[in-house]
Amino acid sequence: MGKDAPSGKEFVFKLPSGAVVGRAKNVGELAAFIKNAPLESVLFHAKGGHFAPWLNMLGEHRLVAALKSLQINDKTVRIALLRVLKR
Repeated sequence: MGKDAPSGKEFVFKLPSGAVVGRAKNVGELAAFIKNAPLESVLFHAKGGHFAPWLNMLGEHRLVAALKSLQINDKTVRIALLRVLKR
């Protein structure tokens, strides 16, 4: 699914404390990590708007546009993000 990020430009999943909990180099890995990552990390990145700039860098402009319309909700954030990324 899509291309890989250049070396050193992987998406770094962190907790709000700054602790790194994972990395993704493409959209498929991002989706897999969103599915299994600590909810605290997913919410941190979703509410901070961290996914769109990284997806933009990969040229995934359609996904970025879809992300903009998402309502971030603590209970449904994983499902909403995964629906967008599977498009």
